[in-house]
Formats: sequence, structure tokens, C-alpha cells
Amino acid sequence: MADHLAVPSQKASSSETYWGLVGRQFRRNRLAVVSMLFVLVLFLIAIAAPFLASNRPLVLKGFFRSVYQQRFQEWRLAGHAEMLEFLRSGDASDAALRQRRLQTVEHQLQFLASQLQPEPAAALLAYLEDYRHAVRAATAGGGAGLAEALRKLESNYAEISQRFAPDAVTFQPKLYAPVLSTLTALDIFFLTLAAGLLLLPAARRFLPPDWRSQWKEQALGLLGLAVLLAGLWALRPSALETIDYKRQLRSGGIEASLALFPPVPFGINEDHLEDKFQPPGSRYWMGTDGNGRDLLTRMIWGSRISLSVGFVAVGIYVLIGILAGTAAGYFRGWVDMALSRLIEVVICFPSFFLILAVLAFLQPSIVNIMIVIGITGWTTEARLVRGEFLRLADQEFVLAAKALGVSDWRIIFRHVLPNGIAPVLVAASFGVASAILIESSLSFLGFGISIPVPSWGGILSEARENFRYWWITIFPGLAIFSTVTAYNLVGEGVRDAIDPRLKV
Repeated sequence: MADHLAVPSQKASSSETYWGLVGRQFRRNRLAVVSMLFVLVLFLIAIAAPFLASNRPLVLKGFFRSVYQQRFQEWRLAGHAEMLEFLRSGDASDAALRQRRLQTVEHQLQFLASQLQPEPAAALLAYLEDYRHAVRAATAGGGAGLAEALRKLESNYAEISQRFAPDAVTFQPKLYAPVLSTLTALDIFFLTLAAGLLLLPAARRFLPPDWRSQWKEQALGLLGLAVLLAGLWALRPSALETIDYKRQLRSGGIEASLALFPPVPFGINEDHLEDKFQPPGSRYWMGTDGNGRDLLTRMIWGSRISLSVGFVAVGIYVLIGILAGTAAGYFRGWVDMALSRLIEVVICFPSFFLILAVLAFLQPSIVNIMIVIGITGWTTEARLVRGEFLRLADQEFVLAAKALGVSDWRIIFRHVLPNGIAPVLVAASFGVASAILIESSLSFLGFGISIPVPSWGGILSEARENFRYWWITIFPGLAIFSTVTAYNLVGEGVRDAIDPRLKV
């Protein structure tokens, strides 16, 4: 009976893939699993930052009285007046300028109509056709048709000014999501990926049985959906919105029956000078800095900078290291000698001081920091990949592929590299922690992300002259320490899972 029960277990073990075995070994390390969950939570916080910390409501039901008044005056004094002056001047040869004038008036009247009830909104939008007719008449050469169109616009001006004045209309409360105006195409991409990964385990139950194991196709489908939605979001018309929602709600400029703000209702650079250096409390959960800015808000948004620098910089130097190590380890000879000498030259310079020297000649920015860290940290990965290729190049499966006439490209990326990528993954997991620490150090020294963009190192830098306000030092320092420690523990977990001596 015992022998009969042992057979399925033996079959299951023999059918387990290499990465399945690595995953099982990794899950045995509870500390590494907890660290991985901590890192995932950090990523979710960074991705969802606009919905966690913002001074714009998540949901708003009401109408914008003050903005209506402002746009109405802009239409009367600028949009309509400038368009008529342009058409009367007879200089209608510039088609691009003519269309910009028309679009300005269209945007103004469309916003006014969006605040009104359906019937008056439709009546107001009907006036847009007269503006378009006047532009067509000017394009056709003017004459009597243009003169008649201009007289019509003057008549419409008087009607709109009287009928749709702010004190003569009844506003229509509507449902808005102001926080969405802050999202970029990159935000939509990562939000879609995060939502898809969270919902994928439940969604797989509704897939046909033969599709549930096709994880590559599912990943590509999710990635394609994220790219599609981000592209569509990037094509939408964008406008700079500077409405102070909290002030407008207090003054009555926005009348709302519902205004739901994020859990931390402060903007990144929203300052309250009367509340500077406030300790943690019920209003400011992590206190404020010297400008009265909420520290928790800046910590949440700063996680985006720190985490993105780590992953992008590591992605850059892992790619460079794989290409250089592959060329050196597979082709050998003078290629190996030249690349090995280049690696030794780069290693001779301390990486941190090399990064400082390069950034001294560049404008401090997140892109420059990621690129500089990426192009100075590739040597470890290159040496690891070179060693793996030297070890695997003479194995039987590689010699058999060469004997069959398989191309070098296919041998490298189909046979050798997949079998030698494990040490690179371990080094990359440690490298992310190192890149986050480097970015924090650069920001602390003033060579990192420029103010007012928040980063953990930049926040810590602001505390150098204010050590007595302990919260400005403790919270960003604790965030850097815990994140770097978590990545190191994940790296150790991956290293132990890949170690062949543990596969028993």
C-alpha cells in the first residue's frame, strides 16, 4: 500500500520543471516570502499613489460655479472678441491660426454647456455652427457671406451674454472624477498591469481548460491590453487644470453634494506655512516639513522615484551585462580578451564616485540617474554571464546543436542563455537594492532628483539642518532601510532556491 502511494509522488516530482522546483524552494523561505510581499505592497502603493495621496477628489458630484463664471468671461473678453477681430482684419490666410481661434471658442462653449441642464446645453452648443460657418466663409474668400456671418455672430453674442450669464442659468449637478486628470499614459499602463495581475487568478477559472496553462499567452494578452489602453489615454486631449478643489469647496465656487477625497488629501507640493514642522498627528499622519507639506504624501509619491530608479537602472545594466558577457563567453578569443580588459578597467573606478563624476556634468534628473547607474554597474552581470557561457559552451547539448548546424544566434539565446540566467537573476535582485541606495545617496548629496519632485533621499536631505524634527529623518530613513533590506532578503531567497545543494 505504501509503495502504491509513493508512485504518484515520484511521478509528480519527476515531472516538475526547473523553475517550478526553484519556486517551491523559494516558498519554503518564509522570510524571503514576507519580503517579497512587502516589495509587492510597495509597488502597489507607488502605482496607486494618485488614489492614495492627492488634493483632488476621487469622486465629485456637483457643478463648478466659479469656473463657469471664469470661462464665461474668457469667452466674452477673449475667445469671441479675438475671433471676430481676426476675421474682420481680412488676414484669413493662416489656416492653422484660424483653426486655433475656432477651437478656443469651441472649448469655452463646450465647457459652459457641460455645466447646464440638457435643454439649455443643447441650445448653447447650437451657436457653434455659426462660428464654423463664419470660418468657412473666411476661407472661401470673405465678401458678402463673411459680412453676413459676422453680423450673425454679433447677434449671437448679445443673446448668449444675456441668456447664459452665470446668474441667469440653472446648473446641472454631474458626477466627476477629478483625480483622473492627473493620470498619465504610464500610470494607465501600470494600473492596467496591476489590476490584471490581481484579477488574473480569479479570471482564469472562467477560461477554457486548455487555456489555463497558457501563461505566456495570458501575459502577452495582458501586456497588449495595457499598451492599448495607455495609447488611447495618450491620444485624449489634455488640458492644464489648476483648480484648488478644497478652497473652491469651502468658498462655494464648487457646489457639491458629494466630494470624496483620497485617504491622504494633500498634494505633493501643497504647502501650509502655518503648519510647518508639525509632528505626526491626526491631520498629518507623518507630520510636515519646513514648508508645511504633508510628509506622508511626499513619502508615497517618493516611492515611485526610488522603485523606478532601482528597476530601470538594473534593467539597463543587466541588458548590457548579458550582451557583453555573452559575446565574451561564447566567441572567446580576441573578443573575450577585449571585453575582459574593458570590464577590468571599469571595475578599477569606484562606482559611486564614477557616478558622481558623470552627474557633475549632467542636469540632475531621474532619467540621467537611471542611465548613469545602468552604464556603470554592468560589470558584475557581464562576468557572471561570461562564466556561465564558458561552463556551458562545451556541454553535450551545445555540441549537439553545433553538430546539427544550428546558428550561433539560436544556440546562444535558445540553449545556453536560459540555462545560465539564474545567477544573473540573483545578482539583479541585489542590484535593485543597491540602485535604490545609490539614488537615495545622490539625492541626499544634492546630485539626485531636483526639487520639488519628491524622493526618499531628497526628503532625507531636507532634514540635514533640522535634526531636532525627528519625523523628517526617521520616516524616509526607515523606508530606505526596510526596502533595501527586503530586496536583499529576496535576493538571498532566490540564491538559496537556485543553489543545487538545496534541491533534495
